[in-house]
Amino acid sequence: MNFNKKFQIKKNNIICIFLIICLNFTVCCKSSNNDFFIKTYNVYKKAQKKLKEKNFNDAIFILEKLKKNHMTYFIHDKIQINLIYAYYKNCNFNTAQKNIEEFLRIYPNHPNMDYIIYMQCLIKMAMDKNIFFQEWLINYHKNDTYYAISAFFELKNFIYQYPKSFYVINAKKHLIYLKYRLSEHDLKILKFYFLHKEYVAVVNRGEEMIQKYSETPAARKALVYMKKSYIALRIFQTAEKISKIISLNKI
Repeated sequence: MNFNKKFQIKKNNIICIFLIICLNFTVCCKSSNNDFFIKTYNVYKKAQKKLKEKNFNDAIFILEKLKKNHMTYFIHDKIQINLIYAYYKNCNFNTAQKNIEEFLRIYPNHPNMDYIIYMQCLIKMAMDKNIFFQEWLINYHKNDTYYAISAFFELKNFIYQYPKSFYVINAKKHLIYLKYRLSEHDLKILKFYFLHKEYVAVVNRGEEMIQKYSETPAARKALVYMKKSYIALRIFQTAEKISKIISLNKI
């Protein structure tokens, strides 16, 4: 056997050994990755179990740890969705909102976008229910309506954008509740105007209420104050028309 043949055999042997080493390394890496994915997914399932048990503090702790691990990209969206829900249920509305903003930025075309927008509406509604007012028995309808108005229009947009969403039925129920809540708030203002003999303001507020919340009890009650205001303004013909509407609606 000449030198060239010996060299070629040695070269082939080295290549084979190298390929075997590479193959083993690849198998080990794949095995290691699979182990990591399985462990990560099991931890994620543990967080979901905590959510079902309504143990939101523990769920948040687990999910936040997972979120900080950059290797969890394969379930990052699911982690974020669960965090939004956990923070919402834990009454940490500002952090829930921050997670929503982050989610919208990272996943603008996510298939569960309807859920995210719906959760955003629920958070606004929850922020509207100011705990301070409830605890101290101050009339809920006297407080600021910023979040209620925001939730109202966001729910209307949600129903328009996602008419086939699973959450539309509940969204419509929330919309009815917000109509009642906002109409009661407007009625309080209308009564304040009437008490201070601001009769033109009473009429204007009443007309606005009838346009926006015609099906609510508050809008029907507003008619009584509108009638009295028209009488005070000596516009008897209009007062008589409203009187007939009141009679028909048995107010």
